[in-house]
Amino acid sequence: MTTNTSWDERYEDVLTDLMPRLAEERPLPADRELRAAGLDSMATVELLVRLEEAYQVAIPDEELGPEAFETVGSLWAVVAGQLDAAAPR
Repeated sequence: MTTNTSWDERYEDVLTDLMPRLAEERPLPADRELRAAGLDSMATVELLVRLEEAYQVAIPDEELGPEAFETVGSLWAVVAGQLDAAAPR
């Protein structure tokens, strides 16, 4: 498994709060599949809301295809993209 440290502890906290199975794997591997960790359709909505609140970003619908929720790393790429877009230039 690939471990990625580009995200912060807050990201892992949000994920492990909604998917407790992930707590044993911290630091989270980037290639960990979210569905296999317990992410279902209801948890997906809650996860999105919590990430938007935690990072004070609004993730556009066009960024939220099924591929965004495949792995820990793919979801972080979406969040990081919004953080980059919101950063002052």
